Amino acid sequence: MAMAKEATPVLSGAIPALELFMTKWERLINKCDNLRPFINAGLDKAREYYIKMDLTSAYVIALGSATPLEFCSFC
Repeated sequence: MAMAKEATPVLSGAIPALELFMTKWERLINKCDNLRPFINAGLDKAREYYIKMDLTSAYVIALGSATPLEFCSFC
């Protein structure tokens, strides 16, 4: 489970999961020539979201796996 910490969903796995998905689909293009248009369409949408995520500073917070209570201990 890339986006779960024990039983609680966390966002810190979203970025690595998206990158893994994109990498695997980029490799898949070379193996499945007949699926190329569909893979490219999916990758185009994934890149669109990746760029939007990259343009915000909020995604940096998602990389940390600390809970809100752990953040309070730093205050």
